[in-house]
Amino acid sequence: MKFIAALFAFLAMVNADCYMMNPRGSNDRLNEANTDRNNANRMFDSQNNAKGGFCYGPAMGYYEGSLLTIEWTAQHGCGINAKLVCNIVLQYMCSNSDAAPVDLLRDGSTTNTITNNAQGATAETNGQLTYGMHEPYSFYQACSTRQRNKGLWINDRNLGGNTAQFTRQNNNANRFAYECPEERDYFPYWAPVPWVDIAVLVPTLDYCPFYQAESFNVKSKFICTTGGVQAAPNNQADCAQAGLDWTEVPAHGVPAPDCVIAPLSRDNHLGNGGAGGHNNFYNWTLPFAKDLPCIANDNCNCALRIRYNISTGDLGANGNRPDSGFIDWNMNGAASPITQDPTLEASGANFTLAVDTSQFGRTFEDRSYMFHIRPRPSGVTGSNRIFNLNVRGKRGNIVQTYPATEYDFMPDVFEGRVGDYIHFQWTGCDTNPAGNAGEGTDGTDRSNMVQVMNLESSVPATAEWLKSNTPLFDTPELRLHFAMIGQTGCLTMEELLAKNNNNAGAVEQDKQNCMKLNAGTPYFDGGLIRMNSTGTFYYMNTRNNNFSNRGQKGSIAIVPLLPSWALALVLVGAGAFVLAGGVAGLMMYAKSHPHSGIAETFSKM
Repeated sequence: MKFIAALFAFLAMVNADCYMMNPRGSNDRLNEANTDRNNANRMFDSQNNAKGGFCYGPAMGYYEGSLLTIEWTAQHGCGINAKLVCNIVLQYMCSNSDAAPVDLLRDGSTTNTITNNAQGATAETNGQLTYGMHEPYSFYQACSTRQRNKGLWINDRNLGGNTAQFTRQNNNANRFAYECPEERDYFPYWAPVPWVDIAVLVPTLDYCPFYQAESFNVKSKFICTTGGVQAAPNNQADCAQAGLDWTEVPAHGVPAPDCVIAPLSRDNHLGNGGAGGHNNFYNWTLPFAKDLPCIANDNCNCALRIRYNISTGDLGANGNRPDSGFIDWNMNGAASPITQDPTLEASGANFTLAVDTSQFGRTFEDRSYMFHIRPRPSGVTGSNRIFNLNVRGKRGNIVQTYPATEYDFMPDVFEGRVGDYIHFQWTGCDTNPAGNAGEGTDGTDRSNMVQVMNLESSVPATAEWLKSNTPLFDTPELRLHFAMIGQTGCLTMEELLAKNNNNAGAVEQDKQNCMKLNAGTPYFDGGLIRMNSTGTFYYMNTRNNNFSNRGQKGSIAIVPLLPSWALALVLVGAGAFVLAGGVAGLMMYAKSHPHSGIAETFSKM
């Protein structure tokens, strides 16, 4: 029978490139030093341009409950945009870092796709697990067993099979590691998923009750099982007819996803489109240990996922509405409002339109590399605010980095309060394409942070200036740490010239040239720093800030815990409280001493 899924089918939407900028999105890359990625099937079905994505860098580690800015670009627009209907879904998943290989989330050490067997999950190369893996092997096995939802709109597409591996967008069941094509293309999915929903960004808040109620965060799902293992039927009636068990799988048991209006961006554009000239972003408060047990043991391996979905009004008045059931199987075949490359009459002439029926309703995706979520250090309570300050971008000029970007701090404009903590950390790689423009050793990403007098300045602040102004970092040792990023084995300029026979180009590339940060590593953790001083502080990267070529600067504005008006209000309130207490004391004295002068004064009031 058909599984209509009128309440469950989230329309998978029209193709358009979307790239995660922070954290660094892989776009199915790993460590290949190519302009294009090696393998579009490595981890997931991105459907992006092969040039996109950042190369692998050592894993970042974020503190529980900290605020992380997720930033992305999307080619065909989003938000309240009359040209389209857009939704963005943000999710994360984690495994224990000591989980069995068949369940262990990891980046892997090869750009090849994991094999479709249990041996693929356990294969090793030089003592490391060979293949990258997000969804566990069991998830794809369930997908390849479960019947596809035949209540969905597939237009005029001929699907090559009847399991959840086959969809309108993937009619031949091409495999992308252990991602389930049907789950990828539809949200909220009607079977259990390992992904936890962070937020759904929508064109109208009318859609929020549906998405939040149907999320696997809060709503259990049912599957048909035999002996506890996924069976073929995808609905209760067929499961019962087959004499099998209709089994409830408990929800993740965490709050429903946030649901907000998607930020506006324009179509045919991958650059800045958000407020203030920035990329579109969402500020995610990472989970605490109460919602993610691996945090308490400091053994979380996690990944972040963005899905970008757009559709058009050609699907009918209710075609994109979750509260109306979406377009469904009743509009398949000849009944479909969309046909392949139709020739139609307009203004007295015939025109053949560019219409791909697999792309009217399509999902596009990017994912981060593996990262960790860690418990807070002692002395930092759950009520303390923690913000993450990272670096986005890659080595190269604007053409070479596209569709990514050149380097920048993320966020490059930060506003906080005295007592807030900032976790300064960033990662990069040593396998950028050879010849990409940049400073220091070819192919490498490196960033440091030194204070400047203002954003117009491209020269570090002098020691004299710092003595008469408030420094960003409290101690000279901390300032040196952020400037040198832990480099050792450094040579002076004289030593470098002698070593390289006065060849300036060789000195630039020399790995002992700490003045170009060449002796640093791709990953730097500056630690969790408490903001103790008010003021606006400006900083830059000495390697990458190259005026008229690229800029890497930022600002941090720290205000008092209470603004001046609130502080004044508190003082007024405290004064009034003290005055009231004094009056009450005098009244009590007058009552107990009726013949005193104070009593006489009150008697006249």
